[in-house]
Amino acid sequence: EPDRHLGPACLVVGNFFADEVWAKVGERTCFKCHNANGDASDSDFLLRDTASRRTEYDETLRHNRLAFARMASATSHDQSLLLLKICGQLEHGGGEVLEADSTGYRILDRFVRRIRGEADDAPPVSDYEAPPFFDGLTMMSPRRLLRRVSLSLVGRLPSESEQAAVESDGLQAMDAILEEMLQEDGFYERLREAFNDIFLTEGYDDSGESALSYTHFHKTRLWFQQRDPNRERSKEDRLNYSHPDMIAYTRLVREYREAMRREPLELVAHIVRSDRPFTEIVTADYIMVSPYTSRGYGIYEELKDKFTDSEDHFEFIPARLKALTDDRSNQVVQESETGYYPHAGLLSTFQYLKRYPTTETNRNRLRARMYFEHFLGVDILQLAPRVNDAAAISATYEIPTMQAADCVVCHKTLDPIAGLFQDYYVVDGKGIFGPRKDGWYEDMFAPGLDGEGLPDDQRWRSLQWLGRRTAADPRFAVAMVNHVWYTLTGRRPLLPPEDIDDPMFAARRRAYRAERDEFQQVADRFAESNFNLKVAFKELV
Repeated sequence: EPDRHLGPACLVVGNFFADEVWAKVGERTCFKCHNANGDASDSDFLLRDTASRRTEYDETLRHNRLAFARMASATSHDQSLLLLKICGQLEHGGGEVLEADSTGYRILDRFVRRIRGEADDAPPVSDYEAPPFFDGLTMMSPRRLLRRVSLSLVGRLPSESEQAAVESDGLQAMDAILEEMLQEDGFYERLREAFNDIFLTEGYDDSGESALSYTHFHKTRLWFQQRDPNRERSKEDRLNYSHPDMIAYTRLVREYREAMRREPLELVAHIVRSDRPFTEIVTADYIMVSPYTSRGYGIYEELKDKFTDSEDHFEFIPARLKALTDDRSNQVVQESETGYYPHAGLLSTFQYLKRYPTTETNRNRLRARMYFEHFLGVDILQLAPRVNDAAAISATYEIPTMQAADCVVCHKTLDPIAGLFQDYYVVDGKGIFGPRKDGWYEDMFAPGLDGEGLPDDQRWRSLQWLGRRTAADPRFAVAMVNHVWYTLTGRRPLLPPEDIDDPMFAARRRAYRAERDEFQQVADRFAESNFNLKVAFKELV
């Protein structure tokens, strides 16, 4: 009966485990490695993420409590394995995680004593059950809410009819009002502005057309030079910049560059305006082009009949690119089973890749970090422990990122995503597409996601493979709700508190969980609506 001790003992450690052991040690420290995809995935001590749906929280916490109880009750030389491992003894792969005089260690020591039924002279954890988080708050009046929402979303004050509707029907009127607001041009202007604040795609270095490489778009990227009034003039006969023809030419160049930078944001606006699933920001097999940018890609002639105004630089339509060719030899240089560029929403746009470039030492890790932050709402740097002696780790291990526990905790998650971007590895600043000449690095974890490796037959469209799995990941919906929250309020979602000695730790963690629960409920309804982003806006309002 190896688990006999787990019955009554687990009843004793209810609040103590949740509020002390899990909140202050397990969730922050142990879970980083001891999960199904972590560095300790082959361990018997596997934990589950309690940051999932609230309905699953109690069951997940119960699983983790049993895992801790088993480890606490197991012994070596009459000492608990839990305490020995956490101090870096008994070949703990994570080394020393907690010092013996730390608050975290003392919490685990109390937990072990309780499991063993020993006396615990520490003050008892309160059994006080807090009331619902929002009890006692006075909510904003419908009239004030309407004013705030209209200014935030469409940049205007509420109309008389909108005010009359909320005066008459209160919050019941908001759905219909929002439905109208979310059709206005002002909303899409705000949407583009907000998602640029998130993705920062307009801010890549160099001129707008620099997103198009000389190798693949040498003949077309500078199409505007054909319209230069000074092109056929001698030096003595050239027009100055105040001449009307030169003013018009300068405006054309500026508008082309603006349109090129704006393409990823137009994809966001197109998906929302068309009520398409917002998962298309990582799965769309098209990009948005204008009459000017399509000239840069060299596809204007095949699209020109689809434009209403061929001189409107901000009229965007969906389009697909052919597999990339070398402009000088006219030979296809990009593997593609379909003959088309393997579009994967924002992930494969030249602007996104240009905004987050790579280097020989970074190896696409910046792109991987931003992928997690933008599309799954995960801050990879939160996984990283504070390494005290990086030089010692480098001296001890041949490949620290694959061998040292302090490094592996991040790189086992980060590097497989970096490998999925391997076809976009131009590091000289002169383009975007181009696999590494010597093949991908062997001293990195193989390309994949959450323990699933990239199949060989998907290698040519690795970002499409990533996009489909991202869209199916429950974290995607929550991340998009976070973005909507930021658009509405200008505030980022709360982060879990770090300082376990902070007297306000419990209150801050409760606030974090309350907000996350709200966002999860909104994310569920967002997903049920086939990922219609307007639903996320309405639900948060």
